[in-house]
Amino acid sequence: MQTCSEIKAILAGSGLSPNKRLGQCFMIDKNLLSKVVELGDPSGDRTVLEVGPGTGTLTEELIDRAGRVVAAELDHGLAAVIRMRFADCENFTLVEGDVLAGKHSMSPEVKAELGDSADLIANLPYNIATPLIAQCLIESWRSAIGRHGDAVCFNSMTFTVQQEVATRMLAAPGGRLYGPISVLIALLGRGTVGPAIPGGAFWPPPKIASRALRIDFDAELAGKVNDVAVLSEIVALAFGQRRKQISSIMRKTKCSFAPDLLISALDSVGIDPSTRAERIAPEQFGQLANTVQANR
Repeated sequence: MQTCSEIKAILAGSGLSPNKRLGQCFMIDKNLLSKVVELGDPSGDRTVLEVGPGTGTLTEELIDRAGRVVAAELDHGLAAVIRMRFADCENFTLVEGDVLAGKHSMSPEVKAELGDSADLIANLPYNIATPLIAQCLIESWRSAIGRHGDAVCFNSMTFTVQQEVATRMLAAPGGRLYGPISVLIALLGRGTVGPAIPGGAFWPPPKIASRALRIDFDAELAGKVNDVAVLSEIVALAFGQRRKQISSIMRKTKCSFAPDLLISALDSVGIDPSTRAERIAPEQFGQLANTVQANR
């Protein structure tokens, strides 16, 4: 594993420095890095996606253990470092660019390299964690239902993220951190909490502690969701004004569903119209989305 001094030397030798805008922090704690790898458990002939490989500290471990590693790096300078460093590794592919093609889609180039299924193991840049995990789950649902030929099933997603974001992802109804990503994960997967990671485990050290998480896609759970796009729109609608009553939001906010349909669906699944989004359980959101999808 690269030491902090080695990472600094690699960057300096290429005229680079950590990019704050991209949320670049490099893990320098060997013990905690090993725990993240163990949590992800890359092995056999499985393909692993790493997002934001940086100078390649985690990449080294993944190449040694996984069947194939596909890394997506947005920073052109770091991409050049990675490309040169792992040029002789036959089980490594670098995609230079954003792993997301937009807010609601994954890069076609990344998907083409991954094939039908993959695992995600990454020290994620903080600013991409939530949209990326959401998109990995949506891709997995699309793959599971078999109507999207180019969809990738992410069997597991193991990553480091800010502690508050980790708490938000696995939050239960009733708290301020419960939101759209909490609902999506609860309806499509199973979460495992990994080790806490202090700021000192990274360079440069972030002010906020991190946490490792693993989310396993659950095809059986996902099969209970009729249309993930409908679910995503309803959840985004509900939490867009989370302090308002759910019926008020659905009557007054423009969306692709008629207000009468939404209000009728609330009644059909037994959701009190005066309830706020943060009090609605993931299973209720799932029932609501299925009812809307069936009657639209």
